[in-house]
Amino acid sequence: MNPSSPWTLFLARPGRDRQHVIRDPRGEPRLIFGEDDGTRINDHLARYLIESLNAGHHPDDPNPDEGWFLDSPGDEQEPALLICDPDFEGRLEILETGNPKEDQALGRRITALINTYFLEEESSHSSAPSSSSRMEREPSKSRL
Repeated sequence: MNPSSPWTLFLARPGRDRQHVIRDPRGEPRLIFGEDDGTRINDHLARYLIESLNAGHHPDDPNPDEGWFLDSPGDEQEPALLICDPDFEGRLEILETGNPKEDQALGRRITALINTYFLEEESSHSSAPSSSSRMEREPSKSRL
C-alpha cells in the first residue's frame, strides 16, 4: 500500500440516515457501519478510525473481555466479519477481500481502536470534573 494514499470516509447515503463506509488506501470499501443509534456515534467513530488508520496506530486491545469484539457467524455462505458492541449488536461489517487472514487482522485492529476510543472518552469525561474543580480553586487563590 502506498503510504501517501490515505484511508478515506465515504457517506453512501448522506443525510439523517447516512451510511458510513471506510475505504482502504486502494479505494476499496473495507468497513460498513450499521445504523447509528441516534447519538451520532458513527460520525465520531468513523473520524477516529480514519485518523488512527492513517496515523498507523496498532494498539493492543485495552478491553478484550468486555468491550467491542469481532464476531464471525462461521457460515460459509455468509462469511461476514462483524464488529459487535458489548450488547452483542453488530455495528460494523468488515467487507471480505478473499484473504481471511487480512480481514481478521483488520477486524482485530478496528476492534482494538474502537475499545481504545471508548477508554479515552471515558477517561476524558471522568477527568473533566477534576479540572473544573481546579479552575474553581484558582480564582480564590488570586484574591489573596
